[in-house]
Amino acid sequence: MSQKKYKAILARRADIMLQTHTEFLARVSTAAARRLLADFKKSVAKIEDNPFQFPYADELDASGIPQETYRKCLFDERYKALFIVEENVVYVDVIIDCRQENKELF
Repeated sequence: MSQKKYKAILARRADIMLQTHTEFLARVSTAAARRLLADFKKSVAKIEDNPFQFPYADELDASGIPQETYRKCLFDERYKALFIVEENVVYVDVIIDCRQENKELF
């Protein structure tokens, strides 16, 4: 069994965002909520294997955030996790529903 090269840490606000998205989905479909969580867990495993396989979140450049600060991981078709890599630690800062306006995140 191989060891992960990176450790992912979920910020408190990212955890709250994930819970909010999951609770909203669960009101409509518990199966969809379970899929969201399962796909998120798979994505975190991929991030821990190699966070550099994911592209920069260059859409944040308009917010004044330097283009090469955050990376993004799309999951469950309509969500994305934004994260930064510092040495062997990956900090997942936000979980975004791509169908919503998210201008005020940063």
